[in-house]
Amino acid sequence: MTETPARRVEPHLFAIVLVPVAIYATHSLIGDHLMPADLDVPADILQEGRHWVEAAGRYRFLATTWFFGAVSVLAAVMLARTLVRPMAQSTRVAALITFAFILLLTALPALRGFGDIDGGQVYDRLGSAVYEGVMARGTLRGCGSADDVWLLGTCGEAPVIAMFSSVVDVVNIFAGLALGAMIVGMILCLNSRPCRTIEEQAALLADNLKQMRQQLYLSGLVLTFGMLYATSWIYWPLQLVQEAEREAYGALLLSAALYTGTYFSLLILSFYLPVAFILDSRVKSLAERATNDAPTGEPLDVGTWRKARGLTEGAGDYLRAGLALTSPILAAFAGGISPLSL
Repeated sequence: MTETPARRVEPHLFAIVLVPVAIYATHSLIGDHLMPADLDVPADILQEGRHWVEAAGRYRFLATTWFFGAVSVLAAVMLARTLVRPMAQSTRVAALITFAFILLLTALPALRGFGDIDGGQVYDRLGSAVYEGVMARGTLRGCGSADDVWLLGTCGEAPVIAMFSSVVDVVNIFAGLALGAMIVGMILCLNSRPCRTIEEQAALLADNLKQMRQQLYLSGLVLTFGMLYATSWIYWPLQLVQEAEREAYGALLLSAALYTGTYFSLLILSFYLPVAFILDSRVKSLAERATNDAPTGEPLDVGTWRKARGLTEGAGDYLRAGLALTSPILAAFAGGISPLSL
C-alpha cells in the first residue's frame, strides 16, 4: 500500500504574513501620529449619582471578553488540529515560527505593561477622565482597601479601573493567539503534494478551497466577537453621560467603533485575499492543463469540468466573500446604529 505524500507549503508563501504585519504597522503609525494622545473630555459631562449604572457597562464588557477568549482558543485548537496532520517537517516548523512571531508581536506590549494602570490605556483617545470617572464608581467583591488582592493583582484605589486594565492586557494576548492561528491556518490552505494525475490535483485544490472557506468563517466569528468586545468598552460610559452631551459624545464613540471595525476588517482581508488569489491562479492553471490534455477533436468544456470538481469559484467570488464578511460590520457603524442597543 502506497503511503500518501505529506502535504507541504512552499516556505516563501509564509511571507504572506508581512501583509497583515504592514496593516498592523500602519494602524500603529496612525495611532502614534494622527490621533490625539489623550482627548481632553471633561468628567463633568457625567451625571451625578446613579453609580449602579456603571455595572451595566461592566456586565457587557465581561460577557464579550469571555466569549472572545473562547473563540480565540477555538482558533488555536483548529490550528493545532491542522498541524498534527501529515505534513512536511519544514512546513510545520515554518508555521510554528510564523504563529510565534504574530503572538509575540501583538502580545508583548501587553505582557510588558501588564496591569499598569498608570500607563497608557485604550480609552485615553476617547477621554480618560470620563472612563475613569465612570469606572471609579464601581466596586469589586473582596476589594475593601487598595492593598487587597483580586484575581489579577491588587485592587488599587479604583478597583474597576485596575480590573479593566488587567483584563484588556489578557484579551490582547488572546487576540494575538487568534490572529496568529487565523493567519497561519489560512496560509496552510496553500498546501500541495506530488500528484500523479490532473484529477488528484483537482481533488487537492477542492480540499484547499474548502479549508479556506472554513478559515474565512472562523475569521468572521473572531471579527464579530472582537467587535462586540471592542464596542462593549467603547460604549461603557455612555449611559452615565448627561442627556445634553450624549449625542455629541456618542458621535465620538461611534467614530471610534467605525475606525476599529475598519482596522479589524482590513486585517482579515490582508491574509485572506492573497491566499484566495493564489488558489484561483492554481485552479486556472490546472484547467488550462486539462484543456491541453483533452483528446484531439473533443474540446473541453472548462466550466463543466470545473463545476464537476468543485472548482467553480473565481477571483470575483473570493472578493465578494471577503466583502460579505466585513461589510456588515462597517455598514452598521457607518450607518449610525444606536449605541444604546449594544
